[in-house]
Amino acid sequence: MTAVSTEKRSYHVYTTSTNTLDSMAKQLRNFIIMTISPLVTIRDMFARISYNLNFEVHCMELKNLQSKPLVSFVVPTKNEAKYIPKLLLSINYIANVCKVPVEIIVVDYKSTDRTPEIAKRYGARVIEVDKPGVGYASYIGVLMSKGDIIIRTDADVIMTPSVILEVLKVFTNDTKKLIATVGHIYYPPELSTNMLAYLYDRYLRKPYHTTGYFIAFRREVTEKLNFNPRLKANDDWDFGRRAYKLFGLDRLHYNWWPAVLNSSRLIKKKGFVRYVVEHLGIIHAIPVPYSQF
Repeated sequence: MTAVSTEKRSYHVYTTSTNTLDSMAKQLRNFIIMTISPLVTIRDMFARISYNLNFEVHCMELKNLQSKPLVSFVVPTKNEAKYIPKLLLSINYIANVCKVPVEIIVVDYKSTDRTPEIAKRYGARVIEVDKPGVGYASYIGVLMSKGDIIIRTDADVIMTPSVILEVLKVFTNDTKKLIATVGHIYYPPELSTNMLAYLYDRYLRKPYHTTGYFIAFRREVTEKLNFNPRLKANDDWDFGRRAYKLFGLDRLHYNWWPAVLNSSRLIKKKGFVRYVVEHLGIIHAIPVPYSQF
């Protein structure tokens, strides 16, 4: 009886020790994951930034592409004199250095800061409209464009050769894809805002989450879809939702790795907390219809 009891106690001690070791190993593994994961994420975030800032390499690839259709850039503006020179310089770099045929259409609503004059100086075609709203300006710009590929972008963007390379390759190699979107990197560079952009682009964003800094689509899309001229704001998200319903998910392309540079002014305007909860889907930005009358 005593021998049996001793054996049971020994087995119990052995089992307890094994469970303790397993628990300790699990805790250690979780600790290592918690320690390394942020470091890996930060490393990957900086790797993406480095990739997209390598203008020379991507420009060389663009030069070597055999098929380069005309690309129309549509830019809705109102008082964008502070930002638009950077955008137009970057597009002209893609045109003149990377040898991509482009046209730039700036649709302006009653700017008072010389935005139209600046845009013309950089070679843009300026269309001045009397009706307010980003949706209307984008709608008119698409109608007036001539390119086989249309890219709707914002005035506070710096266009990167990497995203143009991505779009040209996708539309050339996959005839099924109609609409393409890419990631974004904030400037001026800040760790918190760019970590937010990286995590959102990589883990949360869907192909139909089209945002104004970059929406590329084939000319044939305009036969069924354009930006909603009645929307004063959020015409970009509305475009993606309607594209998803019209064409289906498999006709939409999204790659988070290539990215444009986008100013962080919207974060500063909305506040960091509100901007984060909107991007997490806790609060949804709903398009606001309006009438000019």
